Amino acid sequence: MNNIEEKILEQALKHTAQVEVIYEEGETRSVSFENNKLKYINTKSIRGIGLRVIKDGKIGFSCTTDFRKPEKLVANALESAEFGQVAAFDFPRKNNYPQVAVFDRAVIDFPIEKCVSIGKEAIERALAVDSGYECSAGIGKGYGKRRLLNSNGLDIAIESTSVGIGIEILQIKGQSLLSIGEGESSKGLVTDLNKHVDKALNDLKLAKKELKLKTGNYPVVVTAKAMDVLLSTFEAGCNGKLLQKGASPLTNKLGEQVIDARVSIYDDATIDLADLSYPWDSEGISSRRTPLFEKGVLKNYIFDLQTAGIMKTQSTGNGNRGFSSQPSPGYSNIIVETGDMPFGAMVKDVKYGILVDQVLGGGQSNVLAGEFSVNIDLGYLIENGEIVGRVKDCMIAGNVFDLFNNIVSIGNTAEWHGSTKVPPFYFKSVNVAGNAS
Repeated sequence: MNNIEEKILEQALKHTAQVEVIYEEGETRSVSFENNKLKYINTKSIRGIGLRVIKDGKIGFSCTTDFRKPEKLVANALESAEFGQVAAFDFPRKNNYPQVAVFDRAVIDFPIEKCVSIGKEAIERALAVDSGYECSAGIGKGYGKRRLLNSNGLDIAIESTSVGIGIEILQIKGQSLLSIGEGESSKGLVTDLNKHVDKALNDLKLAKKELKLKTGNYPVVVTAKAMDVLLSTFEAGCNGKLLQKGASPLTNKLGEQVIDARVSIYDDATIDLADLSYPWDSEGISSRRTPLFEKGVLKNYIFDLQTAGIMKTQSTGNGNRGFSSQPSPGYSNIIVETGDMPFGAMVKDVKYGILVDQVLGGGQSNVLAGEFSVNIDLGYLIENGEIVGRVKDCMIAGNVFDLFNNIVSIGNTAEWHGSTKVPPFYFKSVNVAGNAS
């Protein structure tokens, strides 16, 4: 079983000169609580190999978790090449890769029993405020190893870790349901679930009073937690695959001022221990910090090797995949630069408007056109600079290109939510479908 990836590379090279092998193994351990009780402790392991070949100018691919018949994997990849896409790239050679921390020994050494204790303590903390809350919590950690080899002499390997913690508190009042989720993820060890409990409890306190709101256009403050849904159009538009298909709303807009000059957005895989950081992508291309928008000007799209080749450009180090799939352009960490206004000052500045902290699902009606129509899951009415209660059964709608040219201010601090680090935004006027007749 040792060095199976080398054997597969050797066998495939007997049939074609261009070969790539990706080997992955990993283990995750997770603790899950539901309805205030421990539900399970789970361990999951996986090991697999993906083989990509270029034969007669076409791409073939196959993958397996069964290492007993490597010749079958090779045969399947070669056979699929007959019907594959014409290759627009060559496999890369080894490059000078940046130093990016993606492994934390403390994650591996952290006992799963402590994960159980953390979850229990967090739920007890919530129930001490209200015994009627129904809490779910999850704490998970993972370890992975990846090795990438190809026919151009590339042979690189890396180990990485991951951690995710989170809690969801459900409040039931008659016919009214409110579920608030908080958490974080990282490649380094994070264990403070209590701070997320406290945030959720504070939100529940603010939401006790339910208020009516008439349909209209209002100033809106959107927290970092809820910003992801508004950024999705820009992420889709900068994806080279959509550009290749002619579906990107940002086609032929490089160098143009698209959004407010205060907005700068980056894709950055080089941040130590961030959720989706890496020194090299899944094709062996160096990671980097790629400006998507700088001062509102569209600067770059993201590409993997094949998409870049088709579009007559270079990969941006965004080849994204696991062993069981072929690469496609995918983001690492999305970073939005901060502005100069504290979050509290944003709220104080609003005479009559809303604060959006949590939305239901994606809700986008047409992501590529920038249109959105999003149900507000957790939102508050602001009157004279004070949060006075919760608004429910409301919706915000509009166009993100218009919205990002209608900014009052951007927050001066940013928060991580998954692989996105973003500040809150204060918009001058947003259409709100209210709940009052």
